[in-house]
Amino acid sequence: MLAFPLMVAAPMRIRLPIALLFLAALSAHGGAVLTGTFGANSRDHFRGARFAYSAAGYFKFDDMTLLGIQSGQGTVAGGDAIPVLGSAMIRLPLGRIVLPMATGDVGYAIHDEHAGLIWRAGGGFDIRNGRHSSFLLLGGFEKQDTLSGWMGRLGLLLEF
Repeated sequence: MLAFPLMVAAPMRIRLPIALLFLAALSAHGGAVLTGTFGANSRDHFRGARFAYSAAGYFKFDDMTLLGIQSGQGTVAGGDAIPVLGSAMIRLPLGRIVLPMATGDVGYAIHDEHAGLIWRAGGGFDIRNGRHSSFLLLGGFEKQDTLSGWMGRLGLLLEF
């Protein structure tokens, strides 16, 4: 249902303003969130750890649900892989300063040998650092092509 304005059969010069108005309305309703994380990915049994980082932009539907896009560098396929992902972060209502969260991402990874579908599932903690910022401590499982492994990230979340 959310993609309806993007599916209208109209010329690009009309679809783009409709999509921008739709996205502006979403961000005005709940706000926008930016995150930046760094950490490592490793294959199963923690073999071949590689440095990885990511940046993401989210729309805040309420104080607990964030949906957006994410990109960066590094996956289980290699440190030079570039993932482009749809991402969701859901804060669980347990606590005030330290909130547990569930995360999920799905998208496409650009890589010389293992390009293709990538998905991630995990969780972590949102540690409040004031009214509009948090530290993130995240971990999860990642699957790309025939490779799978684990990831860990530390980061910063800024709310607008």
